[in-house]
Parts: sequence; C-alpha cells; structure tokens
Amino acid sequence: MSKVSRKFNTLLILSVALSVFFSSMTVTVYLLFRAEKDTHEKNLIHLQGLAENIRAFLDHGVTLNYQLSINPEIKDSILEAEEDWDTRRENYSRNYNTDTAVQDLFGTPLLSMLQQQYDFVELFFVQDKQGFQTARSFGALGQRTDRWWFKKMAVNQDYRSFLSHSYYSLTGGKPVASIFHPIMDEGQFIGIMGMDINFDKLQEIVESYMVLEDIYAIVTDMEGVVIAHPDSQYSSEIYNLKDMTRSVLKDQDSSLNVGGYRDLEVSDINWPEEMREAVLRGISGEKGFYENVIFPEGAQNVYFAPIALSGTVNMNSNYVVFLVHDRSPILRTRNTIFIYILIFILSIILILYYIFKGRFNQNIIAPLEVLIDSMKDLDFEHFEEIDLITDDEFSLLSSSYNRLRRKLADANNELKNKVDFLKESEGGYKAFADIGLALSTEKNVDKLMELILDEARKLTRADGGTLYLYNEEDDCLEFSILHNETMGSRLGGTSGNPVTLPPVPLSKEDGTPNKSNASSHAAITGEIINIHDVYKAENFDFSGTQTYDRLNNYHSKSMLVIPMKNMSGLLIGVIQLINARERDTPRVQPFSEFSETLIVSLASQAAVALTNVELNKDLEELFHAFMRSIATAVDEKSAFTGGHITRVVILTMLIAEGMNRDDSTAFAGKTFNQEEMEELKMAAWMHDIGKVTTPESVMDKKTKLEGMQDRIELIESRYRMICGSIKTADDNCDHEQMKEEMEFLRQCNLSGEFLSDDKLERLKTISKKTYVAEGQEYPYITENELYNLSIRKGNLTPEERKQIEHHAAMTRNILAELKFPGHLSMVGDYASMHHEKLDGSGYPEGLKGEDIPLQARIISVADIFEALTAKDRPYRQPMKLSKALSIMDFMIKDGHIDADVFTSFKSSGAMKRYADEELNPEQVDLELPDSAE
Repeated sequence: MSKVSRKFNTLLILSVALSVFFSSMTVTVYLLFRAEKDTHEKNLIHLQGLAENIRAFLDHGVTLNYQLSINPEIKDSILEAEEDWDTRRENYSRNYNTDTAVQDLFGTPLLSMLQQQYDFVELFFVQDKQGFQTARSFGALGQRTDRWWFKKMAVNQDYRSFLSHSYYSLTGGKPVASIFHPIMDEGQFIGIMGMDINFDKLQEIVESYMVLEDIYAIVTDMEGVVIAHPDSQYSSEIYNLKDMTRSVLKDQDSSLNVGGYRDLEVSDINWPEEMREAVLRGISGEKGFYENVIFPEGAQNVYFAPIALSGTVNMNSNYVVFLVHDRSPILRTRNTIFIYILIFILSIILILYYIFKGRFNQNIIAPLEVLIDSMKDLDFEHFEEIDLITDDEFSLLSSSYNRLRRKLADANNELKNKVDFLKESEGGYKAFADIGLALSTEKNVDKLMELILDEARKLTRADGGTLYLYNEEDDCLEFSILHNETMGSRLGGTSGNPVTLPPVPLSKEDGTPNKSNASSHAAITGEIINIHDVYKAENFDFSGTQTYDRLNNYHSKSMLVIPMKNMSGLLIGVIQLINARERDTPRVQPFSEFSETLIVSLASQAAVALTNVELNKDLEELFHAFMRSIATAVDEKSAFTGGHITRVVILTMLIAEGMNRDDSTAFAGKTFNQEEMEELKMAAWMHDIGKVTTPESVMDKKTKLEGMQDRIELIESRYRMICGSIKTADDNCDHEQMKEEMEFLRQCNLSGEFLSDDKLERLKTISKKTYVAEGQEYPYITENELYNLSIRKGNLTPEERKQIEHHAAMTRNILAELKFPGHLSMVGDYASMHHEKLDGSGYPEGLKGEDIPLQARIISVADIFEALTAKDRPYRQPMKLSKALSIMDFMIKDGHIDADVFTSFKSSGAMKRYADEELNPEQVDLELPDSAE
C-alpha cells in the first residue's frame, strides 16, 4: 500500500472515527438527559400518587373517629357513666378484662370490635369533659386532665377536631399520633373521642407503592417526625427531621411527667441539611426536589410533597412524603453507556483499518447510517428491529443493538404500565373521596340510589348496572335502578321509567335459601361475586340474563355483584355491574381486583348513606307529627277555637303557594323553596302553642262578666230579690224601672256592644244605688262587676287582655327551648311574631315594618282572616266574606297588616280556594278571582 493510500486510509478512518465518536457522544448525552428527565417526571407522578393514598389513609382515620364521636352508643357511655370515678373504674374493670391486649370483651364492645377491624388503630378511648375516661377499646380507664390536648379542647373550649403530633403511647410504648373530635349532645360539649394511630399500616401502604429497588419512601408528620421508613428503627423511635433530633424512652416503667407522658432522652442526628429544608417546605405546603443530596450511603435525589389533612383544624401544616432515589444506578448506566460507546468506536476504527477502500462505503458507511438513523428514533412504543445483512461484525452489532433496544422498550413499557396503574389508583381514590362527599350530602332517596349506581359504573368503567333494594317483608330483592349505556336505557329512580322486572326471591317455595341467582347468592351469603364470563359460569343460573340479551341484542360477559350492608350488618341491597370496559376501547374485560376493592368500599358507604337518609326521614316525620299533635291539643283546649290552627296552616300555605305562582304582585320573583315552605308550615302549626299557659276562662270568655259562670245571672237574681221582699235604701222600688235597668245591664254585658260615655255614666250611677237585706246595706252591682261591665270594647279587662297577649311571648319562649334543625331555625321567630303590627303597636316585641319577617306577616294575615270567617264559633254567626274583607281593609289603613300580602292572597286565587273548601256558601257574598296559575 502506498504512502498516499495509507494517509488517505488513515485520514478516512480518522474522519469516520471522529464523526462516529461525536455522533455517538451526542446520542449518549441525549439519552442520559432524556432518561434523567423521564426519571424526574415519573418520580413526581409516583410521589403524588403516594401522597394521595397516604392522605386517603389519614382521612379514613379522621372520618372513622368523627363517626364514633356522633355515635349514640359513645354518647351514652358518657351520659350514663357513674359520677363517682372509683365506682366507674371498678365497674368497668369488672365488666371487661382490662389486663389483656385487645380481644373480644377486653374493652367497650364497639371500640374493641373496631380496633380489631382496623389494624392501623392503636387504641380508641372516650372521656368526659372532666377528663375521666368512660370507654376504651382495651385496658383500664384512666384520668387525662393533665394532657395538653384535653386542656386545648375542654379547658380552652376549642371544640374543633385535630390530629396530634407524634408521641410515645402509654399503652404500646411506641410512637403514635392521635385524632381528637369533640362529642356534642344537643349542642353542648360533653366529652372527647380519641383514637391513637400506629403507623405500621402506613408503612405497608408506602411499601406497596415502591416499584423500583433503588427508591424508598419516608413520611413525616406535621412536626417533622418520621412515621414511615423502610428501616423500622426510624419509625419505632421518634426521629424529628425538623429539629434533627432523636427521642427514645428513658425508662419504659418510669413515672409520667407533668404533661402526662413518659420522659424522653433526646440526642442529635446527622442528616443532610437539605432534608431539614425539605421538611420545613413540605409542612408549609410546598413540593419539589433536591438533587445530589449526600447521604452516608451516597448521593441521592430527594423528592418531597405535602399531604394536606382534611376534616381537622391542622390546616396550616401538612404531613410530608419523600421519595429518595439512589443516583448510583443512573451513574452506572451513564458509565456503561459511555464504555459501550468507546468500545463501539474502537471497533469501528479497527474494522475500517482492515477494510479495503472499495468496500469502505458499502461495508462501513451504510451500516453506520442505519445505526445512527435508528439511534435518532427512540420511539420505544413502536419498536422496529434493525435488519443488517452483512458478513462482518456489523451483523453482530445490529443484533446486540436490537437486543439492547428491545430491553429498553420492555423496561419502558413496564414502567409505563406501573405509572398508568398509579394514575388509575390516584384517580380512583380521588373519585372515591368525591363520591363519599356526594353521598353524605344527598337527601333524596331516588337521586341517592342513582348516584350510587352511576358512580359505581364510573369507577369500574362498567357498561351497565343494577341496584337492588331488599324487601324484608317479602324477603326478596326488588329492582330499584337499572342502567345500560350501550342500550341507552335508564329505568327507575328519577328517570320516570319504572322497572317492570319481577323481584328476585331469597327463598324457594320449600323455604330453603335461593342461591341460584348471583344477586340472591350475594345477598344471602354476603359474598362478593366476580365472574369473568357469565356464559361460562357453572355455579349460577344465568338463563334470565341470556334471555334478556337475546331480546335486546346485547351480550353480557363480565359481572361484579356486591352486597350492601349497613353498620349493623343488616342487608340493604345489592349492586350488580355488567361488562367492565378497557380504558380507551369498548372491549369488555373482567372486573379487576382494584375495581372490586373500590366497589366494596362504595357499597359500604352507600349502605350507610341510604340508612341515614331513611333514618333522617323517619325522624323528621316523627318530629312533624309530634308538633302537629301539640298544635291540635292547643286547638282543642278551647271549645270555641277547635280547628283554628289547622285552618291557619291551610291559609298560610295557600298564601305562600299563591305568592310563588303570582307574578303580578309585589312579590313577583320571590319564591319560597321547599325548605322555606316547610319552615313556614311548621311556624303556622306552632303559632298559638303559647296558649297552653292561657287560662281557659279567659280564652273562652263570651261576655264581660263570664268567669266560671256568667255573673249577669247573679245580678238578675239580685234584682229579682230587690223587686221582691228586699227593700231599697230609700224604701221605694219601681219595678218597671228595675226591669229596664236590668235589660240595660244585660246589653252592657255583651261583647259586641261598644260602651259610650253616657252608658258608662249610667253604670256608675247604678253602682251607687244600694239595697238593705237583714239590716245590712249592699250595692246593686259590686265594684268588680262595675269594672268588668265598664269595658269599652270587647269583653276582656286590661289584665285579661295581657294574659291573652302573653301567649305570643310564651310561644317564643317555648320554641326557643326546642333544638330545631338548621332549615327550621326561624320557626320560633315566625310563630311568635304573628301579632306584630307594621305600625309597631303589636306584641310581644313591638316590631315595625321590615323588621317583621315576611313569613310572620303571612301568618298574621292567615290568623286574622281565619278568626273573622270561622264558621264554628257558637257565640256568633259566621261572618260574611265581604265584612271580613272590609275589616281587614281598615286594618291595612291603620298600619296593622301587610297590604301586599293581603292583595296577593286575594288576586292569586288562594282566597277563592279557601272559601270554596272551608266557608259556608252563604258566607261568600262576592265574586272572587280564580287562581293566577
């Protein structure tokens, strides 16, 4: 070979070698940069999913403790506890084996059962507002008046729930955190519900999320204390990353300090300063990461995120979760790639050196271009192998490269699948939390059942579903809601389309359990049924399903059936889901274990929600019936006002409904919603409840002299005696004058007569007249008789009028003692204000104008109109409607009642409807407008 050829070959080889070198190094840097960026993104997604799962775990504990704080059994343990502390402890120790760890009957049954059910609970305990415990899940009762958390809530009267920092428990001697909720009874603080959480379960959750060997997680509480770590030493002792201290018990059997806990021995720990900064930032709500944090075992990447605590007052601080990623595998990968590239370059140079010039392009340049082009296309999801047919090392190189890319593609797909699972888990748990909130706020049973089935289908991507409700009387499952997305059908609930399918019996004709249907089997046994293909299932009768498919051109395949039971373990119903679909395609797949777990939790929550709605409905109906009974009793107290309250209720609702319909009045656009209508109706029922304190002699008084009897009869007897044997003081008795005088007194006694000044003067003259009997001089009428007969208008004395008017104040006082729910909170105000007048002359408060609520003004119009038009008053004829309207028009002019309310009453048709249904035909002496509807 000539020198020029050698130089050419050398230059050619060098140029190719340098080109290959720089190209390969560029690809290497790109690969490392891309890999590191992907690692950061995936770690952050992984961290967020882990944080949400831990938050769900903590929220579960908060929710569980809150449910116990409102549990009637827990309240009763305080309300019914012995007042003497020694007696209480002795009785508790006698009832339960307080020297043994938690088992059956070694603590309050409800708490003991729940502690065995929830393995993350270290201890449940209940104590009264004096700091003396009344119940525990195990162990003897104790006194906790010196605890900081007790002083915070009971002494400082800060009745808000909170999650404590970590501390060594007295029962287990290991770090725990406590959740505290106030226990209220009728709005009064009576005690504290406490729950100690151990973090073993939290560690299991953390470890279940670890998908790579070179990543581990750390969790700290809001004080920076480590509560989860792969090394159990860090979670079995108190490691505080905010203070960089380690705390251990001085002596397991030592006495308690002034704070009520054992003394700790504190020492410093040597952790990287970046960890302390990350803790402080995470507690304050930040998230981020630190690169190349130097630990004793080497450089690490540290990712951190806050875990917000819901349901408590710890809103300004957070738990913190860390992912610690070992950088050594990344560095090893970089070095390995770098070495492989160097070997690759040297191999190319050596190969080129021994290749003839004529075959250089064919055997070297072309294969290199194929490799370089392949390196530029790093699409792992659509992997295509390089096909190099050569008789040299490039064939082996291409095979090795293909294997390397195949492994990278497989690793990428595996990591992507795990990230997708984390995303699905995160979305599932987040959706489940949202569903729990929706279930707890929905009060309509039909809407609630639709919500349960809709959310169950969303969580599992099910095409169809059925919700059965258990009919205890007929011992069967009744179809309540039936949905199918493919068929576009929604039956039952609020759809307006009834379900016509026959119920599923739970018993056969011979009385044996009917387990042939999947739904009835789940209801009877309480088992969860997950079937991959109903056409291949052998344990159940799916002939009905197959018939349904044929009739509707549908194909049922996968099925998930889960029973719903309430907190008492009683069957509520069954959820049955059909055909789980893949995430992005309509293809049917089996229901996953994760979906099964979500629906089991949803079924439990749904059963509780349904039970609570029914219970609240029953309690509300009982409360309304009780209030109506009281009102009826008040009505029946007087022989002359029976049915008054009932008719005032009818009138009140007619007026309010008319205002809702009538857009032509001053109240156009004003609409009372369902809760406001209920509140107004209750106020109408209660408006005269204060009359229970009004004497019947005053309520039923027909004439001015009536008491136990009408004393006009005594006066008449007296006059007859005077006209008979008894002499007058002047020994001169004119019988005709006496007869006329007696008739005058009878007229004065009537309540309908207005007493003029002349008549009053004549009464005073008569009162001065005397007669003599058995040597003793007596007046014709006594001072008290004169006082009553001198009433100018009506038949009540000022004192009796005050007794009558006092019923409004008593109505307010009585209703103020009742704890009405929020939407009925104004019942007492509306009921007690129905005698207030717009000009301020009313009672009991003397309110004016807009200070009187619209609802009270409506009841006032209804009360007056009913009193004027009542047809059951024995002491007077039913009043004509025209006269009643005339009287009320004068009351409007005098500023006593609301003109707009009265106008709406007449124009909306409400008055006509009342007159048609309640008044005598002869009372209605004018034409009334029809409804404005």
